[in-house]
Amino acid sequence: MALAGIIAIVCSIQPVYARHVPSQDMTPYVVRADDSLYTLADRYMQSPSDWRLLRDINHVANPRHLQVDAHLFMPTSRLRQTLLTARVVAVRGSVDKLGTAGAPAMPVNAGTLLMEGDEISTGRDAFVSMLLPGGSHVVLPSSSRIQIGRLRTTLLTGAVDRQFDLKQGEVTTDVTPFKNPRDSFRVITPSVVAGVRGTRFRVNYLAEQDATSVEVLAGKIGVDGAVNGEVSDAFGPQPVKGGAQTLVLAGYGNLTRTGDAAGASVRLLDPPDIVDPGKLQRAPQVTFDLTPVDGALAYRTEISSDADFLDLLRDQRTTGPRAAFDNLPDGNYFVRVSATDTHGIDGLPQVFTFSRRLDTTNAAATPIEGNGYAFRWHVDGGASRAQYRFILSNHADLSAPLIDLLDVSGGEMSVAHLSPGKYYWTIVVDTFENGRVVSIPSEVRSFTQTR
Repeated sequence: MALAGIIAIVCSIQPVYARHVPSQDMTPYVVRADDSLYTLADRYMQSPSDWRLLRDINHVANPRHLQVDAHLFMPTSRLRQTLLTARVVAVRGSVDKLGTAGAPAMPVNAGTLLMEGDEISTGRDAFVSMLLPGGSHVVLPSSSRIQIGRLRTTLLTGAVDRQFDLKQGEVTTDVTPFKNPRDSFRVITPSVVAGVRGTRFRVNYLAEQDATSVEVLAGKIGVDGAVNGEVSDAFGPQPVKGGAQTLVLAGYGNLTRTGDAAGASVRLLDPPDIVDPGKLQRAPQVTFDLTPVDGALAYRTEISSDADFLDLLRDQRTTGPRAAFDNLPDGNYFVRVSATDTHGIDGLPQVFTFSRRLDTTNAAATPIEGNGYAFRWHVDGGASRAQYRFILSNHADLSAPLIDLLDVSGGEMSVAHLSPGKYYWTIVVDTFENGRVVSIPSEVRSFTQTR
């Protein structure tokens, strides 16, 4: 009976000691049946010998006997963590995983698994998209380099720690909302530490300025100045808490020079519009004419096969409001446009859809007897089920046509008894794609009838 009373007294004072929380970062734990400091250290700490650390922090008299529902504190920095992997979901162009200790670089393909410590580099006109555990995406555009600084989860809490060290170029992230208050997501450059909490944002390290621009498209992030890309503690700043030097909200950005405090927030420029965004892109070059934006120093135009821009195809910056792209295959695409301000901060984006169908029609008109013309055409690589429409008009826009014939076969037709004057004509190629008709007008040609 006396022994039982002693044990009861020891266990009853454990919660009292645990109320004195040490100054270092701690993770609380509620004792369950059959727990001991030995089993807790073996299960959740980095080393089984950490039971001594738990004993000293919590002032536990008997490490084998813990009171159920008592509160313990575990040093967060000593909790056991397991490594996670990121999966490459899209690759365009030359993307490499850089080797270490003189090892050669390895090409990255869709399905490649990446882990903590891996460094990825994209070449010119190359892009890579990564899917992280939990559904977040990281997109690295051309001429960029990033290292996965941390990608791990804490066994006890389930918290996920993600850190990306941007060494060159730009990174775009789409971070899913955190499920755990201890989750973290950081992008570090030589200039800034950007901590986020469920948001879409871009970070661009401007090497020529030795500065970093941040643009927030959704949510908010906390930005702190960094010295040589170093983080002040092992777990990094807590996102969007009061300690961040600058809180950047959606629709704003900032510019921070290396060695300085985080720059002040500035409003992002409004996006430009595209003149005639729905036009069929049938010329050898795919071109977009943008409406000028006040305060814009440059413009950015990106093309992707998906609306989320995870599978980037083209990315072009121009000083004027016009972008042109070569060698884009036929298909249906998304184009994203934005304006860049005088600090090099990209503005809000706007997304449009467009269709690309290269005009491969070879056509000619030659005079014939009877004041007429013979029209001949051939479509390179024409589909076997293609149909042709012939249009002839006195107007350059083909309005009020004199002739508008559907389903013309044979690649040739003649028109007689044409009055003197200037005429405009074209061939429209109708093909069937995915159960619908796609009409591809060829170049509008002209001739003058003089007789």
